[in-house]
Amino acid sequence: MKKNLTMKDIAKLAGVSQPTISRVINGNPTVDPKVRALVEQIILDQGFKPNSSAKTLRSNSSKIIGVILFDLSNYYYLEMIKSVEKAARKNEYTVIILNSEGDKLLEKDHILNLQAKNVEGIIIAPVAEENLEFLKKKNENFIIIDSIVSDYPCIYTSLFQGGRIATEYLYNLNHKKIGFIGANKKNIKLLGIKKFFSEKNLIFENEWFVETDTTNSNLENLSLKLDSIKDFPTAFITSNDVIALNLIKELEKKGLSSSKDITILSFDDTIISTALNITSIKHPVNLMMEYAIEYLLNGNKKLIHKVLDPILIKRT
Repeated sequence: MKKNLTMKDIAKLAGVSQPTISRVINGNPTVDPKVRALVEQIILDQGFKPNSSAKTLRSNSSKIIGVILFDLSNYYYLEMIKSVEKAARKNEYTVIILNSEGDKLLEKDHILNLQAKNVEGIIIAPVAEENLEFLKKKNENFIIIDSIVSDYPCIYTSLFQGGRIATEYLYNLNHKKIGFIGANKKNIKLLGIKKFFSEKNLIFENEWFVETDTTNSNLENLSLKLDSIKDFPTAFITSNDVIALNLIKELEKKGLSSSKDITILSFDDTIISTALNITSIKHPVNLMMEYAIEYLLNGNKKLIHKVLDPILIKRT
């Protein structure tokens, strides 16, 4: 088995001191260019990798950002992972991704584990406010994404505006009966939908709201809930793409086509809505993660509530 080389070994091969090797690795500009070139070539030839744990202890900097997300079974959060990794990498940071699965106890365990790893900041799509209070009391460098929580730093898409934009788009396609499938009646997207109805002096019928667990990809009761609607909508807005996919399946069972009979508009604009070829409300995820990383790396302790504009991606 090949021995793992140390900086001492590299120093011996290069004929220089160990501190010189350290200065080369850390990009110190005072190193003689010829010495730097020699050391870098030896490092390349030997496949040497600096001990990041040791560097962390010396510099008190882990160069790691922790990310705790709500539900990794949702493609939307997978898009987040791609974006946050890219934003962190641009700043020469790595990320640790953890899935809370909507469980506040698991979320707390993840926070403790990240603290033990000395991460330099935490990005969190939270489950429980009590865990946010814990982070605040511990003076952790953290920011909330995708949620509006008073008294904590947040970056989020305006879902209220998203609901309104979605409804306006369908209204302009001559839809007056527009249903919504999502979480509870206080859902911000639903409030945006109702706001547009109010502006047009239209009535949003209570039965057009189909409440469902947005994290449940099976949506077992969806068929029964759709059957209970007496005045069936001509269009549906779904809280995410997974619901849209399941809705299309249920409509097909009833002999209805999403391309001819019922128009469907979803939120999140993941690969699912692309494959289904349906119009979707997109979160500016790349921008969200760039702002989140920037906030953490600046060590900014100011209370911010940064609102991003939703984007309508037209496909039908």
